[in-house]
Amino acid sequence: MNINQLKYFVAVAEHQSFTKAATQFFISQTALTQQIHALEESIGLKLIDRSTRPISLTPGGNVFFSEAK
Repeated sequence: MNINQLKYFVAVAEHQSFTKAATQFFISQTALTQQIHALEESIGLKLIDRSTRPISLTPGGNVFFSEAK
């Protein structure tokens, strides 16, 4: 886990969109998605429910979001 991954996660949670968060940081959506996936792997917890539009946080993601901020 690194500080950029935390910033990316917070932005995704706030925007409820990978696309908008990627635009904020001037990176590709693919790169942002890979960083969020790496963050989820490093902490061993699924943070984002990608099956809904707009995306939503899992219960664990909500807790992690409040701590990350």
